[in-house]
Parts: sequence; structure tokens; C-alpha cells
Amino acid sequence: MPAAVAVIGGGIAGVQAALDVANAGVQAYLIERGPSLGGRMAQLDKTFPTNDCSTCILSPKIVEASRHPLIKIMTLSEVTASEGESPDFVLTIRHRPRYVREERCVACGICAEKCPRRIRSEFDMGLGDRKCIFIPFAQAVPLKYVVDAEHCLFLNEGRCGICKKACPAGAIDFEMTESIERIRVGAVIVATGYDQFEPALLANYGHGAHPGILTGLEFERILSPSGPTGGRLALPGSDGSVRSIVFVQCVGSRDSRFCGHCSRFCCMVSIKQALVALEHEPSIQNIHICYMDLRTYGKGFDRYRDRAREEGVILLNGRVADVSWDDSLLRVKVEDTESGQVKTIETDIVVLATAAVPSKGLGELAGVLGIGLGDDGFIETSSSGGRPVQATRTGILAAGCCSGPKDIPDSICEASAAAAQALSLFPNREPTEIEVTSFRGVSHEELRVGVFVCRCGTNIGSVVDVPSVVASARKLAGVTYAEENVFSCSESSLIDIARRIEEERLNRVVVASCSPRTHEPIFRDTLARAGLNPYVLEMVNIRDQCSWVHRGDPGEATRKAIELVRMGVAKATLLEPLLPLSVPLTRNALIVGGGLAGMTAAADLATQGYEVTLIEESDTIGGLAASCREAADGADDADIVKRIADSVGIRGVRVVTGVRVRAVEGSVGDFKIALSDGSELRAGVIVLAPGGEPAQLGDFEITGALTSTAFERMRGSGGEIPARVSFIQCVGVRNDRFGCSRYCCLKTLGQALTLRRMGKEVNVLYKDLMFFHRGAEELYWKACEMGVRFIKCEMMPDMKAGRLELHSPIDGDLSIPTDMVVLGTGMIPSSYVAELSKMLKVPVSREGFFLEKHPKLAPVEFAVDGIYVAGCAQYPMTAHESIIQGSAAAAKASFVLSKKSLMSSPMVCTVDNERCRGCGECESLCKFGAVRIITVRDRKVSEIDPILCKGCGVCAVSCPSNAIDAKGFTYDQLTVAISALLGGET
Repeated sequence: MPAAVAVIGGGIAGVQAALDVANAGVQAYLIERGPSLGGRMAQLDKTFPTNDCSTCILSPKIVEASRHPLIKIMTLSEVTASEGESPDFVLTIRHRPRYVREERCVACGICAEKCPRRIRSEFDMGLGDRKCIFIPFAQAVPLKYVVDAEHCLFLNEGRCGICKKACPAGAIDFEMTESIERIRVGAVIVATGYDQFEPALLANYGHGAHPGILTGLEFERILSPSGPTGGRLALPGSDGSVRSIVFVQCVGSRDSRFCGHCSRFCCMVSIKQALVALEHEPSIQNIHICYMDLRTYGKGFDRYRDRAREEGVILLNGRVADVSWDDSLLRVKVEDTESGQVKTIETDIVVLATAAVPSKGLGELAGVLGIGLGDDGFIETSSSGGRPVQATRTGILAAGCCSGPKDIPDSICEASAAAAQALSLFPNREPTEIEVTSFRGVSHEELRVGVFVCRCGTNIGSVVDVPSVVASARKLAGVTYAEENVFSCSESSLIDIARRIEEERLNRVVVASCSPRTHEPIFRDTLARAGLNPYVLEMVNIRDQCSWVHRGDPGEATRKAIELVRMGVAKATLLEPLLPLSVPLTRNALIVGGGLAGMTAAADLATQGYEVTLIEESDTIGGLAASCREAADGADDADIVKRIADSVGIRGVRVVTGVRVRAVEGSVGDFKIALSDGSELRAGVIVLAPGGEPAQLGDFEITGALTSTAFERMRGSGGEIPARVSFIQCVGVRNDRFGCSRYCCLKTLGQALTLRRMGKEVNVLYKDLMFFHRGAEELYWKACEMGVRFIKCEMMPDMKAGRLELHSPIDGDLSIPTDMVVLGTGMIPSSYVAELSKMLKVPVSREGFFLEKHPKLAPVEFAVDGIYVAGCAQYPMTAHESIIQGSAAAAKASFVLSKKSLMSSPMVCTVDNERCRGCGECESLCKFGAVRIITVRDRKVSEIDPILCKGCGVCAVSCPSNAIDAKGFTYDQLTVAISALLGGET
């Protein structure tokens, strides 16, 4: 059996799947038909709801993939045939010629500069142009030029060839030909992304007939600092200011003529683009978003929508009929559903939120792999079998938008889930060794500091005067080199930084960019690749601390950035090389919570051969889903629970019920856990999946009303259901405290369909219909056809004499005869979440759910190593999504468990025994149990266990004798930094 996995598609889902497979010690082949990795995410400017720069969070991922020794990247490549069965496939891969020798190309750009022919850039959606020899975008991986064979004059007409003559590296080779390669793999993960609906099919919207009518992705490129206008909100070739923008939702989506499905992310993308546009262009007077249902279903999405409203974005409930224009203005005709009036909005730009459709060639690829497609053209997966990423052929898995439109974190989770299920084909793998790298000795060298200041596109550069920051840095003592980068985290910049370190013999490095929380590892790795110890790096956060907080005052932002860089350089002069410690590893896992997410994580890890203990506070495993039946998509949650519970038993997972975690000590690789029954266990990793609980009803009272859960229990026990049933959605959620609970609308839809089949009269009172799941929109149509009445209702109704009295913004005042009221209660965090948060030092959100490391790219990880989150403790989700997160958490845990040992951070606290008085203050304050008082030569002194120490520095700042230092943040380093800020000697 070949211990290898093929990943088809180089977007964010494909990259994440390849990384998870490779990090667990298995070879990954990353196959991409285009010339570089990145996919759609590379074209984006910002991501919601944090407004993080898309490039900034994507670049470290694709650079990490390009540097991983177990990932082989195959660009310009396609799978043309498959043979065999799981776990032994043979794939035939066709490699198209790049006409540039990758091993020779240094991306100097001379070839493109000399090329005489320009064509429209696909990356910029045709709004900008490029040469016939090009790099798709500045942060592309691999950073190698490619010849456009379709338009190259030499390849098509035998003339020109200027680029080959100009290339100083002799990298251009027009004799390159197509080649074929065959690889053996145990599993295949398909992650081919999506394409855009062609808006020209809707002639009434005028796309292509007027330059001011753009698709959402075209508008995204205009907003991007790497786009055709450099981030300036103007149409290419136009100098006119923009005063008004109208966003048109559901262009091709939710339309029986074209795409029946909801495209899931469009509502939030338009809200994001509206907010970013307001940041870019102060001349904007109004922005309208015209929608049918506003689907803000994710974590933090409702608050993001509220922010847009507060900043003046007009959310208009109504579908746009057509767009017309004259010489000066566009005119958008739309029915305001709530007022019943047809309005005409005059505007400068119209942005069409076009449907996400299956990627070009997906049908052909499905045929090659022998897998099925759904009626919507996306890959069909096993939604009812407890394996939501499993395609119709064993060993073929689907991740990301190839199985239906979805947001980035959902794609990331599916990618990790697919990786976990692929890894299960290779159980009991030999643990991998971590190589220890040797570095150049710098302790006795003359100080040579390099400063690299990032523009971060417009994230920093639009506010901070970056050239002034660089000029100031060049004057600082010890600085021998300083430069600015457009994106310091891009592969090209990282290569440049490594080259500068070697050429300038730099021995300390300061990077002024964004958050070290997300980017420090990639810069440390760059230092290591240049032969420099990674801990002589100092990062200065001039994005969060300067450009973001002082957006309205560029002068103050620049002054502060200069001062922060001065402090960073001063501290860097005292940085010393550090070496990590090797830590023994307990190669087993603890899963906290026996619901769908916890059981799935346990089963996946056990299948890989790891020892797993699953603990559940109730008397049985299964969680809330065990009592749920007849979901709208036809799945029986209770049946899925039973299947996964059975697999937990088959895989040999140790299950302990009726217990809770009482205390936790230790760190990644060796956690010591005390349980409420008095027993103790040890684990190398912990997955937190304690689930959620139904929201409280608060002051909402209707006599005799049942919650959705109670209604299901009543039906399951054979209770009689009256003739007229009304559902009221969003009870206890979508308020000042909690957002959308994500699963409730789909659950109610399933119940409503069941009741209509029984001949009952059904009403559903809703705020917004969150039918974003695959297939849900079509089921909504079916429910309407069957007579389910959906009534928009912002305020909770009253019940009087068997009638619901309410006001609908669409239908006016209504009085609805009702025999039974079912409350669609949302989900809130359990109290267990808060307890675990305190014990394990992992954060919770404003709503009280666990707060993941990053909302887009690390949805099941914490900043604390070795601890992962899955299921409804992270945020409310469907059974389908909980299973995916459970598998995703298992993939992350495999990264740790697959190693023989771990390397712990050397940035820990140390004690100077000569100064220590043994007072015990540090021992009493340490929350990690890393400090104890011992006796050395009849003296009491403090001792710090470097394995348990987190380097938080609490002991150091509290020591009355200044006997404790935190490596990387020593007393001397902090003193010199503060002195630099205050103008003292540095």
C-alpha cells in the first residue's frame, strides 16, 4: 500500500489538505492545473468578518506548503486517468510545459519587461493586463514565470523570442514538451474550487455593456492593492470619484432557470466589500445592498452586518429587476419588498453577486475518477452516512467548493476532515523524527541588524508612510540594511529577505508588518533557511498597532510606527540565539465530549492506531443529535449517531461516561488530566468537544409552546399533533448577545415538510431564512409548493385566543389560527465551556463559545499547542458540520501524535540562583505548575521546568529580586527598548 495521498486543486482547501497529510508524516502530491497555488482566495482583498488581508493569511500557508519536504507540488498538471481501488490507486498525470525551467528562473522579471505583447489578465478578471510571459500574481507559489502558449508570438508564429534572449539565467526553453507521470497513492482528495456564473446570461443586468457594471470578483480586484487600480476605488481608465454603489444579490443563484442553490458566501462578501469601499473612498454618499434573504449565518456575521448598518450601508429587502443607464448614471430598478414600492436607485457602480458554479472540467475529472455528481453539478458526497466528505467511490474524498459553495473556514474544515480520513488508510505509521538544524554562530560577530518594513498592500501602506519608516530605520545604531516590501510574507519577499541575510551578513532581523501571532513562524523559518538562528528575529506590529488604530490620522500612525521600529531594533541588538528542547511525547489523545464531533475525532484517531480516551459528562454518548430525526436533507441524525458510536467501539476507543475534567497540568505532548471521579490520565493532545445547549427562552412566553427539541421528543413517543402548527424561529438568539445558530432553519424546514406530508397546516415565522446548506434552497421551494407558509416577522408575536397576533414587514398585521406553537430555540455554550477555558487557558468569544486561533484558517485550533476544538462548543452547527469538525480536529491532532518527540519553544523563563531568595512568589503565581521551590546547598531557590513553562513572564515581573528573566523578553532587552522609546541611550 503506497503511503501517499493525491490532492487535486491548489486553492486554500487543497493546500490545507496537503499540509495536514504531510504534517502527519505521509507524502502528499499537490496537483494544480494552473501555474501557481492560491485559487480564488488569492484574488481577494480582505476576508470577513475580521477584515484580515487575504494575501497576508494565505501567503504563509502556500509558502509553508512549498517548503514542506513531504509535499510535491505539480502545477500546470491534470489527472487524466485513474486505475486500481482504494487504498492503491494509480493516477496518470499530464504535465503541460511552462516553457521556463523552474530550477533556473529567479523571477527577476527581465523577460516580462522585454516581452512586447500585452493581453488581459485573468487574475484581474480582465480589468488589467499582463505580458505573454508572466507570474500570475506577486505572491505566487511557485514564484516562476510561465509562457502563455496560446498568445506567445514565438510559439504560434515562430517570431519574436525576445524573452529568451533577454533572460540572464537561460531559463526560457521553447523546446519543452508535455510529459506524463504515473503515481501510486492510497487516497485522492478533490479540492478543485468553483467558477463564477456568467452574468451575461441575464441581459437585464447589463454586464459587459457598461464598464460600471461589475461582478463581485471584478470589484474585489479593484479594491485590492495588487489590482488594476492599485486599490483605488475607480474603474480602470476613469478618474471620476464614486458617490454611490449598489450591490445586487443572487445573480444566477436561487434562480430555477440557472442555479437553484444558494451560493452561501455572497451576502457576507457584499457586506464586506461595502465596508471596505467606505474605507477606500470618502466620497461615497450611499451604498445599497439589494437582497432576498440576508444570510449572515456564521460566527460574528450578525455583528458584522450590524456594523455595516451603523456605517450607513442600506440593506434593502428586494430583488433587482433590471439595470439601465445613460451617459452619466446607472439606474437600478428594485422592488422594496417591505414598502411594496418599486424604486429606482441612481448609482455610479453596480456590483453583481454572481452564483458559484462547478469549476470548469469538474465533470470530466469526475468521470476520470469514477465519482458521481449531484443534480447541481457539484461532487456528490455521503451526507447521510456519517462521512460528509466521502465521494461515491471509496478512497475518493471531496473538500471545499467542489462539493458545493461554502465559506473559507468551512472549506478549511472539510480539507482537514478529508486529510484525517485519508490518513486512516495508513494506520500504525512509524513516528517521524524532527531534524535539528545547525545555524551560523553570531555571538561574536559585529552587530548587523536588518530591518524589513511591510506595506501590506494598503493595509499598512495606505495609512503609514512606509518610506519614512524605512528611512528612519536606516539611521538607527546597528542597522546595516533596511528596505520595504509590498507583502513581506509573500514567497518573493521571503526569498529576498533570506538573500539579504546572506549577502549583508545580517545577524539580527527586525520585521515590521502585522501580527506575530500569525506570521512569526514563517519569518523564523526564513531566518533558519538563511542559516540564521530563528530566535534573533524581532517582529513589530505596525498594522494592528498603527495603521488600524490610527486610520484617521496617518501622521500619528507613521510617528508611532517609527517609534515602534526604533524600540524593535534596540531590543534586537540584545537578542541571543536560542535552541529548542526535545520533549518526550505521550502518543495518545483525550477527547472531551461524546457528541458527534467528539465521537468522530475519537474514531478517526483510533483508526490511525493511536490510543484514545473519550470522556462524557452524561451517562451515554451521542449528545443532542441522538434525539434528532428527519432532517430536511433526509438524514436521520439519531441513525448517524448510532453508526459513529458503533465505530467508536469497533476502533477500541476507551469510553468513560459520567465524568468531567477537574484539573489539567502539563503542555502539548504530555498533559496530565485529573477527572471528577478521582482518576487521572495522560495525553499528548486534547480535543475539546463538549457541545452546546438550547438557548434560554428569556421573557418569551406562550402558554403550551414547545421547544423544537421537546417537539421532536413528543413526536418520537407517538404524541398527537394538532391540525395547525406554527414555528417561531430565532428564540433566544440573534439578539444583543448571540448570533444566528446556523442549524435551526434547516431543522424547522425538515419538521415542516414532515407535518405537511401528514396533512397539517404549517406556518413558519422567521427573521431571515438561513437556507444556505447544499440542497436546502430546493427543499424550501418544495415546502412552499406543498403549502408551508413562510412569514417574515421581526418582532415576537403574541398568542390570543388560539391566534398568533403579529406584524409582518411584508404582509402587514396578521392573525394566524394556531393549535400548537413550536419554538425554534437556538444554541448557546454550555457552562462546561467556561470551566474548560479556565483550566486549559484557552479563550472564549464574546458569546461564550471557544475562540479559535483564527476564524478563517484555523477554525479547530487554539493558540495553545496541542489543544483543539470541534463541534458546537466552537459555534452552533449541523450534525453534518459537527462530524466534519471532529475529523478536522483529528487531522490537527495527528500532526503532534505522528512525531517521536516534540521540540519545545526555548522562549521560557529562567532563574538566576545568585539573586533568588526563595520567597515562593513565583510558585504561587504560576498557572502552569512550572515553578517549584527547591533546596540547593542549604538555600531555598526557585526552579522552573522548561517543558511546562509557557514563557508568559508573570513570574519574571513579580519577582522582587529581579532573579527571573523570560528568554526573548529579558530585563535588559525590555529596558533598552523602553529607553529607545523615551529617547535614552540605546
